[in-house]
Amino acid sequence: MPETKKDKLDTVLARFGEVGQIKAAGIVSKEGLLITALMPPEMNERIVAALCSTIMASAETASTQMGTGGVSDIHVKTEQGTILLQPAGEKAILIALADSGAQLGLIMMEIEARAKQVQEILEEV
Repeated sequence: MPETKKDKLDTVLARFGEVGQIKAAGIVSKEGLLITALMPPEMNERIVAALCSTIMASAETASTQMGTGGVSDIHVKTEQGTILLQPAGEKAILIALADSGAQLGLIMMEIEARAKQVQEILEEV
């Protein structure tokens, strides 16, 4: 049986989670719909998806208004970690919550690579 897009996206997300220091990760549509996620049970995946999409849309609107070009990534540093948002083409966003004190350089390299994979999968015919 051929592997579905959902299966491929689940694999990408699982590999991203292997980086370590990541508490939660997901792939959401630009419209805020959950595509797939690896999150602890206390997180409401659908609400997180919608909110992260809203953050990305707001950043894109601000960037357009300020004439600074497209948004390449967003980091929101909090008391207990860093929320990372990485566009994955025109259709999706790869989101993650890294532990406080996490090595963000390594995670950013990985999130960029995984976002490209997500984009390729979603653009398959």
